[in-house]
Amino acid sequence: MPTSITLLLADLRTWPRRRQLIALGVATAVVVGILATTGLLSGPAVSLCWTIPTVVVGSMLIGLIVSSYLGTPIGADATLCDTRWPILGVIALYLTTEIHSFQPIFSAPVRPVVAAAAVALLVWALHERLESERKATRAAETGSPDGEVCTTCRPLFPRPAPKPSGGADVDARVR
Repeated sequence: MPTSITLLLADLRTWPRRRQLIALGVATAVVVGILATTGLLSGPAVSLCWTIPTVVVGSMLIGLIVSSYLGTPIGADATLCDTRWPILGVIALYLTTEIHSFQPIFSAPVRPVVAAAAVALLVWALHERLESERKATRAAETGSPDGEVCTTCRPLFPRPAPKPSGGADVDARVR
């Protein structure tokens, strides 16, 4: 197995139970959502052997990406910039499996290619998220400062500022 895949699987094995359950819940919701809204179970796409496995794999990746945004180690907080590639992957996955529209966005021979590209994009986005967590964890363990900081991104879930120690509460009570 290549080293990056081994590291990715090792990272996923060390996730807390909460993150694993969130990943499972999001993946299930995405599978149900895509299957319900695209008509894959009732339409002619059932004959396309690649659509349902693509939706399942893509949904699992989406679940892992979403849960990677929660409970991150300090220094690896998810930013708005982290969401652009997964969102593009989700849109591409939906457009390649959607069969209800009168005029399809992609022609039949192009759909599997774009679906594979969407899954590859989701794999890459998950790899990048886990790599940023690994770097932040390694930096915290070794005491080295974070080398990669995005100065234009805002955190998705900002951490509350630490409360000042003692002095502010005492002054408020004296007045």
